[in-house]
Amino acid sequence: MSTKKPAAADAEALPPLNALRYFEAVARLGSFAGAANELHVTHWAVGKRIRMLEDWFGVPLFERRARGVVLTDEGTTLLVDVNGAFARLGSSVGRLRQESITRRIKGVVRVNALASFALCWLIPRLANFQALYPDVDVRLSTTSRRLRYVSDAFDIGLRSGPEDAAGIKSSVLMPDLRLPACSPKALISRPLGTIADLRSHTWLHSTTTRTAWSEWLREAGEPAMQGARDLHFDHVFLQLAAATEGLGVTLASLPLIEREIAAGRLVCPLQGPVWRGPDYTMVVNVDRAEDEAVKVFGKWITTEAKASCRSSMKLS
Repeated sequence: MSTKKPAAADAEALPPLNALRYFEAVARLGSFAGAANELHVTHWAVGKRIRMLEDWFGVPLFERRARGVVLTDEGTTLLVDVNGAFARLGSSVGRLRQESITRRIKGVVRVNALASFALCWLIPRLANFQALYPDVDVRLSTTSRRLRYVSDAFDIGLRSGPEDAAGIKSSVLMPDLRLPACSPKALISRPLGTIADLRSHTWLHSTTTRTAWSEWLREAGEPAMQGARDLHFDHVFLQLAAATEGLGVTLASLPLIEREIAAGRLVCPLQGPVWRGPDYTMVVNVDRAEDEAVKVFGKWITTEAKASCRSSMKLS
């Protein structure tokens, strides 16, 4: 019975792989000396590897000139393939390293967030975190209380505006940019093309953002303007739900309505002015700041917030 070793023939069909690293460095830097310096080897070692490759292919890969080297046509073709292969290899290695790292991280991270932020922004993204860190248990609670009164019952808090006290440290997560938003069906009978058109619409308010409209109107230069009527809600998520159902116009936090905008359930008819509310902040319990589960959650949510911020900037 044959005991042929797989891939042996394939290995013989490949040029010396280490020499390809030298080739790529010389091609990118335009000189043997530059490649030698980057690779921490001698000029002679670089020249030897390049000659080895040229012998293997049977064609010159570089033209030697007084001030360095330039690729031949054959060398240019080879460089395209080498760069592509290195890029694919780098991507594969990076993915495997990340998977190896995430498999090793286990633990619990207790997250305390404002209810509207949790419902509208965090929960829709948590599946992404769980896919990356399946062994990290995220325990989410909601309250609007100041975190210094929550004692040690949280590892990471998500709030509107900074919180400073002994044992906690806050940092800006992303800006809270706000624009008037409503359901497309709210515009069918009452268009909203100018700020003045707001007078014919119902304005939606929430208990925790009761001054938002007045702040925005000052930015718009219309501090005395009033809507046709006002509807008030206890929570921001109820206010946003009312807007989605066509009950009126809300002054919406753009990060919280990304999904509704993308799905066409909400639109922002007016391009400005954009009012910036208190920044969303991440508050860390300093006693738990070095825990691996807490650290990876903090890094993950920071990355998500940066992407969300870019989306908000496009909307505004």
